Amino acid sequence: MKTAFKATLAALTAFSISASASEFSDFYKYEVLNAKKVSKELTANVNDSVWKTVPGKYVYLYPQISVRLNDKKANSLIPKKKLQRALVKVAYNDEVIAVYVSWKDDTPSIQAKYDTDSYADGVSIEVPNKFGKGITLPYIGMGDENHPVTVYLQKTVAGRDYQKVFVSEGFGSLTEIKEKGADISMKYNKQTHLWTAVFVRPLKTENSNLKAGLVPIAFAIWDGKFQERDGNKSLSRWKFIRLKDYNVDKDYLSYVAWGVPYKKLGDPARGKQLTIQNGCNGCHRYDDQKVAMPGLAPNLSDIGGIANAPYLKESIVNPDDVIIRNLNPNRHYNKYAKPDKFKAYPNNDMYKWYTVGSDGKKHSKMPPFAHLSEKDINDIVAYLKTLRNWKDFK
Repeated sequence: MKTAFKATLAALTAFSISASASEFSDFYKYEVLNAKKVSKELTANVNDSVWKTVPGKYVYLYPQISVRLNDKKANSLIPKKKLQRALVKVAYNDEVIAVYVSWKDDTPSIQAKYDTDSYADGVSIEVPNKFGKGITLPYIGMGDENHPVTVYLQKTVAGRDYQKVFVSEGFGSLTEIKEKGADISMKYNKQTHLWTAVFVRPLKTENSNLKAGLVPIAFAIWDGKFQERDGNKSLSRWKFIRLKDYNVDKDYLSYVAWGVPYKKLGDPARGKQLTIQNGCNGCHRYDDQKVAMPGLAPNLSDIGGIANAPYLKESIVNPDDVIIRNLNPNRHYNKYAKPDKFKAYPNNDMYKWYTVGSDGKKHSKMPPFAHLSEKDINDIVAYLKTLRNWKDFK
């Protein structure tokens, strides 16, 4: 009797695990990077033989056009950019984690040491300083005030090893730090036309602890040929490293996997009509909706490529959770106001994406749309996830 009970319990447990794995199979297939546990020392050497044994997965990066650049020439090059693809591998041991990133580039660019008109190729990764159950995903563009991130950056600058580590809370907030144990290398192969970079950092640092079953990570690549620098780059959405030494929190898994695959989430055609009916096109530019003034709010033309479905949902129902800082907030001036003693006009606050309350906290100018039904939200997110076009950027 006991044997039969144990057999039944084992079968039920196996079924439960199988059902759970099936429920999130698309998420694991498309959004998860499986890290390999190794016993050897991990370094930033891009030619280390360990990378021949680590499985990889391709990650796609989209030109970041959520903000309008203050550079006419660079803006004109955006429609000419292509979808970027990078091969990513992850290895770890008991002390450190190493991330390998490789991508094709037929025109390697190295920034001259004292030249302001040449631009470097570069790559970065970012991880949230805090993540897990009950913590929402940061803004993909270098975090936000409520969700800071750590950014690891390597660029090709003549005469120097340009590797840096920053803590960031959004555009214009990078604070360089010295992180013990962090190292980055980047090398070009003339035969294969591939850049390869390796990032190494301790699993646990002062700012973040990556000892978890699912670790959010995002990638950015700069192509000097297109005059890319700062916020002008190609960007991935949040991906998730699976470290098998650590348990996956089921609640966090359910949260980050929501909306994958987005094609099963809702009706994109109805979602588009709902964005128009609810006035999204009054501030945002996207798809064929171009009536809003450029810069009034983030451009959503490729938001489906760089934003995860949970982030889009939260942005609709609780936009105050993630406050996006403007890039170059001083680019718009109110010429109807009185100039100061230097004859400079004040900023036009209409183009600022947030307000500051009496409590000193920033609040999104976008109102919450919590009144929408679950179906409405699913349809809108399903539509937003289809927006992956930068070719008609203006």
